[in-house]
Order: sequence, then structure tokens, then C-alpha cells
Amino acid sequence: MNKKYLLAAILPFAVWDVYKYIFARRRPPLLNTLLDKKTHCPEYYVWRDERAEALESKVHLCYTIQSERGETLQGFYFPCGKKFGKKIAFIVHGYHSEHAETAGMLHEYYHSRGFDIFCPDNTASGLSDGSWFGYDVFESADCLKWLGFLENEFGGDIQIILHGFSLGGATVMKMSDRVPDTVKFIVEDSGFVDARPILRSQLGLAYGLIDKMNEHIAGYSLDDTDVTGNLAHAKCPMLFAHGMDDPTVPFENAPHAFDACPNEKDCLFTEGTRHIETMFTSGAAYAAKIDAFITKYIK
Repeated sequence: MNKKYLLAAILPFAVWDVYKYIFARRRPPLLNTLLDKKTHCPEYYVWRDERAEALESKVHLCYTIQSERGETLQGFYFPCGKKFGKKIAFIVHGYHSEHAETAGMLHEYYHSRGFDIFCPDNTASGLSDGSWFGYDVFESADCLKWLGFLENEFGGDIQIILHGFSLGGATVMKMSDRVPDTVKFIVEDSGFVDARPILRSQLGLAYGLIDKMNEHIAGYSLDDTDVTGNLAHAKCPMLFAHGMDDPTVPFENAPHAFDACPNEKDCLFTEGTRHIETMFTSGAAYAAKIDAFITKYIK
């Protein structure tokens, strides 16, 4: 059954469980069984998981900060050599994911270019505290705090590439007007420009109720997930990547985001590619796009 209609059918009986399915770290088991379907081919999962395992086996440093909400957040730093802390790829994972699952896809690429990798577990994810996802509201505030931490730890002359996937893509767009000068450019992959249309398509008439519940429980409005205003005042160059056959975050988000950004920018929109699969399906083209930005914007 289509997810939209299944959610609509069960809403009168299980509004609380539906809310938790969408916003909570721990999903209700029954709804998770019914609704959480794999959206990638088996080869993608093998590729992703092998790289996550390879990343976790590498020597790394663990850091913690406190969010403004009082949560303890964990961050992981993977140096590519003995001297580190000057060129950093800051990788932001997506919804119901964690640091290694996402950063693993890129660690070989960035290490080969001389970049250390920093990748936090966002709120309600991995080893970090938190019960509720922020749909880019919490995550952007936390990642801005991590940027300040990295500058304090390694100095004001560090050069950072900010690279986000899915919810992480929305997060880096939400941050784009507030990043410090240490961020030299942003790579946004498969992010939504506004969570509201996606959730409305799933919830139908129940959207308003769920939104109000979220304001009361998690403490933010879904209106605040819109990143177009942030993109309009973006402070650094941006690269946008998105699969044109994305079933999770519709492709229409990508040209909308691209058009909203007035800065120097480029894009990689790939046919036959699903959600966050561009590095998997078009790795050489992806690397070439980032290489061009590194050549132009990194000293």
C-alpha cells in the first residue's frame, strides 16, 4: 500500500505512533515494519556498509559538545596524516543515519586530497543524545556549534568543506548564511528545501495536527525548515548534487535550491540515480566537480 494512504488510514487510531514514526529516534515497531522499506539496490548497501566499516577501523579522535538543548553530542575526527587540523571535510549525515554510514562513502576521496574528516552524530542519532529529529532546525544549530569547536581546537586558519547528505543536505543549506569564514565552500547532496511539502504528501489532512504536536513536543515549527531564505544570503560557493530518480526527496528540490543561491555555484544532477546515490553511480563525475571547487577555493 502507498505510504501516503496507509498513514492516512491509521491516523485516527494511532496519531501518537505516527508522530513518533516521523520525528522520534525510536520508531514504533509496528509502523516501522509496515513503512520502512529499502529504497536502494542491494549493491548500494554493500558498497556503503563496506566503506563505513573501513572508516570506523581507522584511528580517530572523539569529541563532545553540549547542544543548546542540553544534549551531549558526539563528533569523530579522522586525520589523514600526522599533521592535521588545517584542511577538514565536515560531513553531515541524514535522517535515521549516523556518522560512519555517510562519511564512509567519502573518506577515501577526501583523504586522497589531503583532507581530514570530521563527522558528528547529529541529535537523536548514533552515539549522540536526543529523542527528536530537528528536520534541519536542531541539526544546523548544532553543526554551527561544531564549526566553532573546530576553530577553537585547530585555529582560525583552518579550511573547511561542509558536505551534507539528505537531512544533512538541508542542514548545510540552513547554515549557509551563517557559516564562519573557515568554511570555503559547501556541497549539498539530496537535501530538501522545505520539509513541509514532503510531510504534507505523507500525512494529508493530518499534517496540521502533527505539526502542532511537534511544536509542543520538540519545540519547533516545521515552517522553520524552509532553507530558501538562508540560501538567498549564502556566504560561500555551493555545489548541488541530486539524483533525478530520487523517491525520498523529490528531484524538484534540487533546481529550486540551485536557483535560490545567488553565489558562485555548480550542480551535478544525474539520471537514473536515487536518493544520495550519486557518489555510488557517478563517482568520477562527483569527484571531478569537488576537485574543481578545491582547486578554486582551497589554498
